[in-house]
Amino acid sequence: MFNASRAESSRLPLYCFPYGGAGASAYRGWGGELPGWLDVRPMQFPGRENRFREPPYTRLEPLVAEMAERVETGTPYALFGHSLGALVAFELTRTLRRAGRPTPSLLVLSGFGSPPQLRDRTQVSHLEPDAFWEAVAVHYDVTPEVLAEPLLRELAYPVLRADLEIVETYVYRPEPPLDLPMVAWGGVGDPEATEAQVAAWQEHNRQPVEVRIFPGGHFYINSSRPAVLAALAATARRVTGR
Repeated sequence: MFNASRAESSRLPLYCFPYGGAGASAYRGWGGELPGWLDVRPMQFPGRENRFREPPYTRLEPLVAEMAERVETGTPYALFGHSLGALVAFELTRTLRRAGRPTPSLLVLSGFGSPPQLRDRTQVSHLEPDAFWEAVAVHYDVTPEVLAEPLLRELAYPVLRADLEIVETYVYRPEPPLDLPMVAWGGVGDPEATEAQVAAWQEHNRQPVEVRIFPGGHFYINSSRPAVLAALAATARRVTGR
């Protein structure tokens, strides 16, 4: 007889952290397109979607601390983060290690370069809305609809500004390399994470880091979604033996 509870417990939780300005809906549909043994769990940051009444974080430490409380580490699990989400996933993993908690069975870092490579990022979070959007249009990949629509810009400004402030105020502190299955992915021509910056994640892990560059720029996870999800499933299957 089929045991639903046993099947559910055998699934691998995949916690997905969104990119700057986005919410958990960035991963809408992933659960239906990935194998059933992957339990996709999109994580919601404050200040957006169903948490829009909460002030967004402007520093990484409290955001990571909240995520550490919400991630269940009693059984094997995986982390996926894109852009800001990759930084959150990386520092969350180091936080869990310092606390003596189990680290993920797989860490997927997407669309964000190795932190020591990012010292010269352009500072924009201090700018007023008009100047902010002008600078963002030059230095970042942003959905054209947002740039073209004043109402969308008004709605997106507080959250995206706060998310960029997180990145701009982040200070990388050296620690011993991790020792776990890690992959680092990027997009061709991404102005926010070059192939060299993505490949430099290797310095943070004792095990070989699988590096892959997909077509599609910074938001390749959307434009190359079928290939990304196929690669994610294949990688998770390989490292977990599913």
